[in-house]
Amino acid sequence: MPAVARVAAPIAPPAVPRAAAQAAPITLEQKDAASLATAHTGAVADPATPAPRSMRDPAAAMAPKDELGAMRHELQDLRQWMQSQMAGLADAGPLTPVGEQLQALGFSTARARQLGSQALNLRGALAAYLGKGLQVAADPVSAAGIYALVGPTGAGKTTTIAKLAARLVLRHGTAAVALITTDTYRIGGVEQLKIYGRILGVPVAVARDGEELQQHLRDFADRRYVLIDSIGLSPRDARMAEQMQWLQALGEGVTRLLVAGAGLAPTAYAELWSLYRRLPVAAAILTKLDESPSFGAALQWLVEGSVPLWFYTDGQRVPEDLHVPSLAKITALLEHDPVTRFDSFPAIAAAPAAAATARTA
Repeated sequence: MPAVARVAAPIAPPAVPRAAAQAAPITLEQKDAASLATAHTGAVADPATPAPRSMRDPAAAMAPKDELGAMRHELQDLRQWMQSQMAGLADAGPLTPVGEQLQALGFSTARARQLGSQALNLRGALAAYLGKGLQVAADPVSAAGIYALVGPTGAGKTTTIAKLAARLVLRHGTAAVALITTDTYRIGGVEQLKIYGRILGVPVAVARDGEELQQHLRDFADRRYVLIDSIGLSPRDARMAEQMQWLQALGEGVTRLLVAGAGLAPTAYAELWSLYRRLPVAAAILTKLDESPSFGAALQWLVEGSVPLWFYTDGQRVPEDLHVPSLAKITALLEHDPVTRFDSFPAIAAAPAAAATARTA
């Protein structure tokens, strides 16, 4: 009897519920998870696999320890930045003649475009911008107290503190003023201030650490005005932290003034302010305006950073080249007006004769 081959009947697949037969739609988050999983492991991830909670929960996606969430957050920031840049390019047009003048004076292109489109001439643009935003004091450093000048190297702090001391001596006499310097690193820094002290007839003390600084302040407790000349350091100098600690330890008993040159780049002002504002700083002094006729970047930093401007300097003369700012003076400086550029503050009108007498004494 011939052998009969036995053929097994095909096995029917198990019944699949109707709801499961339809594949669930794949979300964008699941696709992102699958792509990232492939990039990290080299294996092909199943896109239908539910995404991790960090991808489904926006709050978890922003957690610092979640690498995937941090990557998505950075991509979102990059997309928003690109969109803003493209929008800016789309809106950018040629500058008006006034806008070109403002840009030449150091204002940013965006600010020059805005102000130039709203004013008929340079004076009108400056008046509108500075009149609303520049904070000035009518009579700064009039209240008795301790004033510390801080700022980067080369800003002119020592010369500025000599001008300020001379201004106070002319108003209140030599018995009302004392000077302290912490600038023991710069060659000749201490001697330079001592020379100014001898000319003005005021004492000068040297503080090499925080304890000496505190002791000198106690010694000068009977003086109405104590001016501290701090060391000029680069923001990246390791000794900067030590100086900051000395000044912060004085608390609210000292008024700190940031001395900055008028010809810095916008990024330099932003870096300075991010460092010194933690002291905190009460106001700013702009120096070397005679060397930086285009100081729009400095003014833009003051206005948009809400930093009050108490003084500006435009020369080496002590104390004639220390000025209390006003809208008219600042505008004239930018417009190169020779009359108001060297107009001294009325309160020190007798300064040249007094300074000459002090130098020959």
